[in-house]
Amino acid sequence: MNIILSDAVRMFGDFFIVLLFVRVIMTWIPFNPDGLGGKIFAILSAFTEPVISPIRRLIQRSPLGGPGMMIDFSPMLAFLAIRFITSVLADILRNM
Repeated sequence: MNIILSDAVRMFGDFFIVLLFVRVIMTWIPFNPDGLGGKIFAILSAFTEPVISPIRRLIQRSPLGGPGMMIDFSPMLAFLAIRFITSVLADILRNM
């Protein structure tokens, strides 16, 4: 049973990383906000923004960040945090 839970945690983390990646790619591509692309982006934002916005706020408060930052590094830090957290949780579940 622990192996199943461990694999489920890893799969959820991988799925969330794919959602983040698609969201990042969609920010680089122009699309009609009222069309299908806008709806897809809204759905992706609804799932990923609760993870990205706290990281973004932390970066803006840090000496490295600020309102004038040209590049948003919060998705990259979210990738790393999700990968780390899911690996630790999966290992804990596997070794229980």
